[in-house]
Amino acid sequence: MSIEGFLYTIGEAVEGFVVHIKSFLFPEPSKRPPSLRVTRKLVRSRVTLHELLSLHLQLCFLLYLLLNFAVVLLTGNPLWVLLLAVPYFLYLRYFFNRYGHFLLDERPYRVFYTVISALSFLAFFGYSLVRLYAGGILYVYAYVTGIALLVLLFRWYFRRTFGRDYTYGTVEELKGDLARVFVHDDIAANVKPGLYWLPAVPDLEPGVVVKVLVEDRAFRSAKPVRIIEVYLPQSSQSSTEPKNATE
Repeated sequence: MSIEGFLYTIGEAVEGFVVHIKSFLFPEPSKRPPSLRVTRKLVRSRVTLHELLSLHLQLCFLLYLLLNFAVVLLTGNPLWVLLLAVPYFLYLRYFFNRYGHFLLDERPYRVFYTVISALSFLAFFGYSLVRLYAGGILYVYAYVTGIALLVLLFRWYFRRTFGRDYTYGTVEELKGDLARVFVHDDIAANVKPGLYWLPAVPDLEPGVVVKVLVEDRAFRSAKPVRIIEVYLPQSSQSSTEPKNATE
């Protein structure tokens, strides 16, 4: 390869790197959903795009927590906590700005993961500082208690702002007086995705979207209990259309 060709190759590589960095730092909404191949491999059953994105966010957050726990346990140096936080929060911002609109309801997810990640950073970073400079165990207990109160305060705020006692689902099957309803992951209603057998109501048929009442349970996900509204095919223009529209 000639010197000119080598320099041209280097120039192309640098230009491509700059474009990728610019796209990461200043993301724009994507017209195509992400592939998330690694996350998809961890799911045995077929899931909707919404569930896949939600699962990816959960896994990223759990990985962030585990890495923070490891560096605090092994090093006790708050600098490592800060170094972990920078790429994580940049990725969180990139993910929501680029793919957040593929979620059925983006804002609750964005607020939840941004705030809970910030609280986690404060917990690990502050704990490291207190252990390093304050020393006494009472200071550690006081700081941990303060973080716990902040988490409870955020939980109250989130439920007051976004919480609701209903969610939406799609009727999959009718069997006697029961209907099997697919319910999406819904962070606002605190419902896990899955198939639920609920008492049938008039006008049900496979494929229609229904509004489902959920029952809140302490320290557990809410439980769908009954169908309270049926959206017939002619008027079912909800953002939770039958799940094959979101896959």
